[in-house]
Amino acid sequence: MTKDEINKALKRPIKESSQFDNLIEKPNNEQKQLKKGNTFYSVSVMKFWVINFYWQVAKLSKVLLGENLEETTKKIHSFLFGNIQYQADGTVQYIRSPSNSWKNRKTGIDCKSYSVFASSILANLGIKHYIRQIRQPSFNPEKFTHVYVVVPIDQETGSLSKGHYVIDGTILSNKEPIYTVKKDVFMEDNLPHVGLNGVGKKKKTTAKKETSKKEPKKGKKSAGSTSKIFPFM
Repeated sequence: MTKDEINKALKRPIKESSQFDNLIEKPNNEQKQLKKGNTFYSVSVMKFWVINFYWQVAKLSKVLLGENLEETTKKIHSFLFGNIQYQADGTVQYIRSPSNSWKNRKTGIDCKSYSVFASSILANLGIKHYIRQIRQPSFNPEKFTHVYVVVPIDQETGSLSKGHYVIDGTILSNKEPIYTVKKDVFMEDNLPHVGLNGVGKKKKTTAKKETSKKEPKKGKKSAGSTSKIFPFM
């Protein structure tokens, strides 16, 4: 499938959603261009982005907390699918913070940024989860072409052996796609928590300094590697 065909298949009408604006911190839209890398490098950056920017949706996370784990995952998926448009990345791959995704929700984001958003909400709620990337038999089967979040039912150990819930903001059904190979990256549930009141400017400055000093580990280059530019916040 081409980029245009994917966009046509996954576009959806989104809600007006202004009632959530005051629950999500404002981005500064700064971009940081990182090294070329394969999909494993992309996932390492996704984890880094969650650790640095999960606080942007601290207030929203409380609204999406359900009565139990299953309800919480359904509410997060419904929020992402219904309020943020899909738009496949092209040659340049974007990994957006939650704030940047919200700012660009009408233009659209792709599976990587949906996953960062979902992971950030779960991190605020202290819910163990994984970022899962997969190879799909029906689409470029030799490459990892999709990423989403899985939440283990066993929250005590984080093991997936007892089953899991899926959060995939790209599709309405939220059913796990068929895959031939999967790679999971565990997201810790013990991130530091910060009480937010207002725009949280002090925290933004701190995150910016930390990012300038530390960069995700460089992944192995492949023939299909592309230059990636990442909106900072």
